[in-house]
Amino acid sequence: MLLVHPLFRSLSLLLLLLFSTPFLFAQNCGCDHVLTGLSATNVNIIQASNFNYAPGDVFCVQADTIAGLRFIGFEGTPQAPLVFKNCGGKVVIDEGTYSGIDFQRSAYIHLTGTGDAQHVYGFEVMHTGNGSMGANVGYLSSDFEIDHLEIHHTGFAGIMAKTDPNCNDTMTWRRNGYVLRNLRIHDNWIYETEGEGMYLGYTGGYKVASNKICNGDTVFGHWLEEVEVYDNRLENCGWDGIQVNLVRENGHVHHNAIVNPGRADQTFQDFAMSIGGGEYRIDANFMYNESDTFPGQGIQVISGQSGTVLSNNVLVDLQGNGFFVHPRHRLDDPNEGFYFLQNTIIRPAAAGILYNSTITTDLDPGQVGSRQDDVPCYWHNNLVVNPGRDYASGSTWKDEAESYLDFNNKSTRDSLVGFISHNLLTRQMDTLGLADTLALDFRPANGASAVVDQGLDLTWADIFYDLDGVIRPQASGYDIGAYEYEVVTGVATELSGIRVSPNPVRDVMQIHSPVPLVEIYAVDLLGRIHHFPTNHSQIDWHGMAPGIYLLTLVPETGAKVSFRILRP
Repeated sequence: MLLVHPLFRSLSLLLLLLFSTPFLFAQNCGCDHVLTGLSATNVNIIQASNFNYAPGDVFCVQADTIAGLRFIGFEGTPQAPLVFKNCGGKVVIDEGTYSGIDFQRSAYIHLTGTGDAQHVYGFEVMHTGNGSMGANVGYLSSDFEIDHLEIHHTGFAGIMAKTDPNCNDTMTWRRNGYVLRNLRIHDNWIYETEGEGMYLGYTGGYKVASNKICNGDTVFGHWLEEVEVYDNRLENCGWDGIQVNLVRENGHVHHNAIVNPGRADQTFQDFAMSIGGGEYRIDANFMYNESDTFPGQGIQVISGQSGTVLSNNVLVDLQGNGFFVHPRHRLDDPNEGFYFLQNTIIRPAAAGILYNSTITTDLDPGQVGSRQDDVPCYWHNNLVVNPGRDYASGSTWKDEAESYLDFNNKSTRDSLVGFISHNLLTRQMDTLGLADTLALDFRPANGASAVVDQGLDLTWADIFYDLDGVIRPQASGYDIGAYEYEVVTGVATELSGIRVSPNPVRDVMQIHSPVPLVEIYAVDLLGRIHHFPTNHSQIDWHGMAPGIYLLTLVPETGAKVSFRILRP
């Protein structure tokens, strides 16, 4: 039998009455177990030992406004995870002391807000206690999928997944084998957090050094494996937008939108992304500050490992460097460093990319202070526009080129210069032929754009798509930057009778077309496709996030007409 932790008992928290028989309201939700009678004033502790459940069972939370949910000891299987979802409408969680949704000692769990077709985000965590999270994958938990949650005004992070090493609990130490595996976090909307939007993995120590000392013994936090973070929107986070650490295998962060990170202006905690201690692919993310006075910086990669790829990302008006990369310790493969490929970096306050090769920590103290100049890193097909750095006017060894692609020392630059090519570095954005830079659309406007067909062939680096999912290359060569100009045949520009209104649109848009339409879809800045029904003459934009969309209407002729749409 699983017991309630003594801390929970001492806090006199409510152990709620649970029902295992589905109620009538939940029949259409496909529920095996219904959680009802939940408290709106005390955190709800839900013990697995109170249920007779099987792998693959569905637990439904009845739509209501409630206090926090704490799940303890639930475990599905790899083939049949347990599903926790809302039912009958939106579940709103207002928790004044603890985290909004918290899992402890649990595995093979799918937490999803897709239980109600009327709401994109079926769980809304609207408030948590000081230092607490919107959703938490806690003590020795693993194998989680989290999606379609709206999380805001949290006391700390929006979503957290980690178990910090504890001197009194050796099971939490890396050496004893616990690994958080198979973590998928997608399609969530997180905003106005006190701390990070997402905080995944321990940050007190990476590979060589740790700040956790237990009775004179250096202790490290656990590894993560198979982590994918995608299709999330994060806005106005107090600290980093997305922080991911210690993913030693297959860390993939892609197609996320991060707006105004680091609003609390906390030193070293104000990045759009902070990535550390592992090998990653950071691909097709869109990040920007709405004002150049906002403190949010770009992406930092610290103590990263050989083979980390940063590709197809767009960074706009961020403080500091677009990318700041510092391995800190010796890379695990002396023949492979980092890959900076196909990124679009607009108006960074410092340089576009800064690479620091100096070793600052190592098992061999004799290595500290040396540089990894001979480990090849690759800079290809990046577009960097108008950086804040202006080395050409100074008196250092750095020149205009380092205003865009910067190095901490001359020897590193000279050693790696042969791995740098086909980047477009300019202070003249108006000459590039981009679609609509004022609307944050940095796609090539047409085939005559200065970025089209000017890049290096990167099939060897497995670059086959752009941020929108357009196949690369489209014509005679790769385009420079995060977007490939799509060569489309049969575009029906002559069908001037097709139009839409209003634009900008907040709610409903009218379609005016002299011919029947067989398909209507919109593509957002992250390349995600949103389909609309074609059986009526209007488009309902309720539930669509604010932003820029490319709306495409396909007549039965097979041609198509596209419109740039603003939803404020």
